[in-house]
Amino acid sequence: MTYLTKEDWNNFLLPKLCDDKSFSELLKENIKIQNSFIRLINNIINSQKNSGKKLFQRILISSMIYYYKYILFNNISHSDLSSLDKLVLYCSSIFLSFKESNKLIHINILSSKFQPFFIKYKVFEIEEIRDLIIKKEFDILMSIEFNMAIDSPYGLLNYIKLYLTKLQKGNETIFRTINYINLNLNDSILFPLCLYYTPKEIFFGCILSAKKEYNLDFININDLIQLNKCQIENDNINKCALYISKIKKIKNELIEKNLNNKKDNIKNTENNDNINIKNISLIKNNIN
Repeated sequence: MTYLTKEDWNNFLLPKLCDDKSFSELLKENIKIQNSFIRLINNIINSQKNSGKKLFQRILISSMIYYYKYILFNNISHSDLSSLDKLVLYCSSIFLSFKESNKLIHINILSSKFQPFFIKYKVFEIEEIRDLIIKKEFDILMSIEFNMAIDSPYGLLNYIKLYLTKLQKGNETIFRTINYINLNLNDSILFPLCLYYTPKEIFFGCILSAKKEYNLDFININDLIQLNKCQIENDNINKCALYISKIKKIKNELIEKNLNNKKDNIKNTENNDNINIKNISLIKNNIN
C-alpha cells in the first residue's frame, strides 16, 4: 500500500483534523459516504454469518481507502461530484475491493446487484452499469498508482486476544475488550488516518484510546508492543489515540443531534443533515 508523505498529510488532512468546524462537517460527510458503502455491500454479502462479517469489514475498509485516495489524487471534494458520479465511484471501489480480497465476482453479477440503486437516475441496463464501473475502475487505479494492496489493522486483533489470554483474563473480559478496540477501529475508518499511519500505529492508538475510555488498566501498551515484536513510535500511537478519540466524540455528537432531529419529526432525506444510525451500527457487530 502506498502512503501519503508527511508533507501531503500536513497540507491536505491535518488542517481538517485541527479545525473543529471543518472536521465536524467532513466527518458528517464521511459517515454518509460510509453508509452508502454499507448499503451497497450489504446487497452483496450476507453479513449475518461470521465469515460474511469479516469479508464485509474488509470490503468496507478497502472501498473507503480507494475512495479517499481517488478524492485526494484528483484534488476534488465529495461535493464536486454529482450523485450519479458518487454512486459509480462507490460501485467501482467495491468492485476493486473484491479483487483485492481475492473474492472474484463477475462484473455482470455485481452490476445486477447495483442496478436497483441506479433507478433513481434512469433505467440503466446491466451492460451500461458495467461499462461505467470499468471506466471508473481505471480512474481509481490511476489514483492508487495501480497498487491495490490494502493494509488493514483488523488482523492485529489476534495479538490482543493472545495477550489477554496470557494475563489469564476470562472469556467475557477478552470479548468485551476486543469489542471496545474493534469499535475504535471502525470509527478510525471515518477519517483517512490509514493513508498516513500504519495499521500497527492505528491499532495501538485504538487500544490506548479504549484503555482510557473504558478503564482497561490491565493492558500495558509497551508489553503488548513487545509481544507484537515491532518497532513503533510512541508519538504516532499517542497522536492516533488522540485523533480516534476526537472522531468518536464528534461522531457521537452528530448522532445525538440526529436523534434530536428525529424527535422533532424532521423528515430524513438524502440531502439533509440526518445520519442513518442503523447503518452505522451494522459494522459494530463485526468482531474478528
